[in-house]
Amino acid sequence: MNSPERRPLFSTKLVFGLTVIAVGLILMADSLRWYDAWHLLTWWPLALAAFGLARLAQDGILSLRGHIWLAFAAAGFIQQFGPWGMLERWWPAFIIWGGVIVTLRAIFPQPKRPKKGKDIPPSPRTAVSGDAESDSTQVRP
Repeated sequence: MNSPERRPLFSTKLVFGLTVIAVGLILMADSLRWYDAWHLLTWWPLALAAFGLARLAQDGILSLRGHIWLAFAAAGFIQQFGPWGMLERWWPAFIIWGGVIVTLRAIFPQPKRPKKGKDIPPSPRTAVSGDAESDSTQVRP
């Protein structure tokens, strides 16, 4: 008996849900004046990094989407916490990073994943009638 395929626990949907809950809790703490929570929102690149890591866990280490999320997270961290002007000088490093990933994907092709929702239902089978008098072909529902 075939067991159904288990979905990975760490997914982008899980990360998105947890991110929305965390932002909601932070904003609620701020609106109730328990904590000046706006300081925590400066860490927004962590959410982008979590999305990137989830993509890498789902699609493999050479997931282009995962690396794009991580690149935006790195740019966000540099912008938030790096010295002024650092992102303006180092932005070509992100192009190099993308080129390395595309090159590695060309050298080490990734297995094709089936696309969701693209299943085509099988066409109805034709059956030959068992009657000796009838030579017609009937379509079963």
